[in-house]
Amino acid sequence: MANPSKPIKKKKALIFHPVLIGLYPVLALLAYNIIQLDPIYTVRAIMVTLLLSGLVYGLTLLITRERYKGGLVASLALLLFLTYGHVYNLLENKSYFGHHRFMIVIWLALFALGAYGIFHLKKKPRTFSTFLNFFSVVLVAIPLFQIVTFEMRQANASPKAVANPAVDSVWQPKNPAPTDSPDVYYILLDAYTRSDLLKKEYGYDNSAFLQQLREMGFYVAECSKSNYSYTPSSMSTALNMDYLEGFAGEIISENRSFYDLGETIKHNKVRSLFADLGYRYVTFDNDIWWLDTTDSDVYISQYSSPWQKLLNFKILGNFEKYYLRTTALRVVDEFSNLKTSKAMLSTEKSHYDLINHNFAKLEQLPQAESPKFVYAHFVAPHFPYVFAPDGSFEYTPSNAPGYVNEISYIDQRVLEVLRNILETSKVPPIILLQSDHGLAEEVRNANLMAYYLPNGGDSALYQSITPVNSFRIVFNQYFGADYPLLEDVARSASYQAPYDFTIVDYPCEAE
Repeated sequence: MANPSKPIKKKKALIFHPVLIGLYPVLALLAYNIIQLDPIYTVRAIMVTLLLSGLVYGLTLLITRERYKGGLVASLALLLFLTYGHVYNLLENKSYFGHHRFMIVIWLALFALGAYGIFHLKKKPRTFSTFLNFFSVVLVAIPLFQIVTFEMRQANASPKAVANPAVDSVWQPKNPAPTDSPDVYYILLDAYTRSDLLKKEYGYDNSAFLQQLREMGFYVAECSKSNYSYTPSSMSTALNMDYLEGFAGEIISENRSFYDLGETIKHNKVRSLFADLGYRYVTFDNDIWWLDTTDSDVYISQYSSPWQKLLNFKILGNFEKYYLRTTALRVVDEFSNLKTSKAMLSTEKSHYDLINHNFAKLEQLPQAESPKFVYAHFVAPHFPYVFAPDGSFEYTPSNAPGYVNEISYIDQRVLEVLRNILETSKVPPIILLQSDHGLAEEVRNANLMAYYLPNGGDSALYQSITPVNSFRIVFNQYFGADYPLLEDVARSASYQAPYDFTIVDYPCEAE
């Protein structure tokens, strides 16, 4: 029988709020950017944050010798450390305190006052800890719910070609194409502005580049326009040979994020038609989750798997870099002059290596098995600007001169790749060289378009063509289709309202 005079010891409560409070900022950042990010690339940030939270809690336990107070001090330290960058963003250049020299002092003072209060807390440290345990669970549950619901919706997306009655009813391949059919290359230079407006807006004359294309046999559409002003809508339209309402009406009517159009890019109508013709589909890793078609027949990447990429600790990913800048490590990022620090915080060199790798692999593709449909989307000359005019690595954070510097090198490299493809292909290939849109908002629908359509295929081309008609012409000229050409319309919209379109046009002397 228990001794009634002996006091009953309270069961020690589990203290986990420091870990969850430490984890919340990285999960919240992931949830906020979930439509633009594959969660796998947040694994390292999450693991490091968990390790940091555990170490801080362990350190405060050694100092306080008391688990409840140690947990409270740890949560306070993590909260201040992990929110520093967010608060700095709000105050930067907007108030007297929006400078690191003041923010650091304020943050240290807040920690000192908070720790002093916790150390001298004589009543109910257990109650405070229990409350923080509950609060931290609710806090973490909110971004987790957003992440899980988004991933479930993505998992339920059907990985098949987009249904488009207007396209399907016109033509469907009945037999595979002959083995000596031409390879088809669709090469995208992201944000490359049309020649006349490139010169007007940025003072750069790329006429020599266009002339060399013509000498190689390309038709350059001097008055071309993109059908839409942002990549998701522009590329989905080009690869499905129709305007958005023809195959993505549900996405528009529900006003969903236009990154949801990624599924219509990955499993597009052009891919489906070429598959029916017996073509292999070849795509490239471009480090953009909603654009990367990892289930293509041949997926070209520097890494054998996303996990191998995660094990490359030399360079931080874009998410990791941004996450660090929301913490107190932002001070190190902005003030440290150590070469190692700069290397660790640079994603630009990684982008530079990726573009060079993909150009090199594209150049080698004529030797690969044919026939094949190659979709090579280069995120260049799009920001970040990482090329000097001679091709060496040089990161320039601003459009001027970064954009022009990048174009001057990309022009040279593209010509080298195209010459090699033409010279080493056993059968003259079909090549579509295009940009998805321009750069400046005022001329964003003014894009680059050049075609190599051998054996008279370019007879159907015209100066004001838009991407929605590109593959209609290819299938008509080479594979026996009879697609009618659609009206060439350029629709502009803002990033905030991607389906609120305005019809735009740009005067062109060649028309």
